[in-house]
Amino acid sequence: MRKALFMALAFGVLFAAASACGATTEGALDGVVLNGKGAPVAFAEVLWQAADGKAPHALRANGSGHFHIAGVRQGLYDIRAEGLGMVSDWEHNVFVRTGKVASVTLRLSHRIPPAGSSSGSKR
Repeated sequence: MRKALFMALAFGVLFAAASACGATTEGALDGVVLNGKGAPVAFAEVLWQAADGKAPHALRANGSGHFHIAGVRQGLYDIRAEGLGMVSDWEHNVFVRTGKVASVTLRLSHRIPPAGSSSGSKR
């Protein structure tokens, strides 16, 4: 009886350790890009980076203005969108939690500054 109990306990510990090794350390960001009238903006560019300004990335929303960014490490992120000659404000400090999806709605409103202008920078 003791041997069976020991084996069951050992198996349980091994199973728990194997499960912990396979645990995710990432979450996801998703959302939608809308124009000033609240309509989705197809294929808008979505810019995102760590809240400290490191590791900038870009992707395109789909034809319905939606985007999904998988494999995002837990932490704070800044995100904005561009499209139709307009840009959204930065959404600062969006918290992505391990195993969860953080959702944002980005609304385009401001005109994109001319090339070479520094007024379009984040900070």
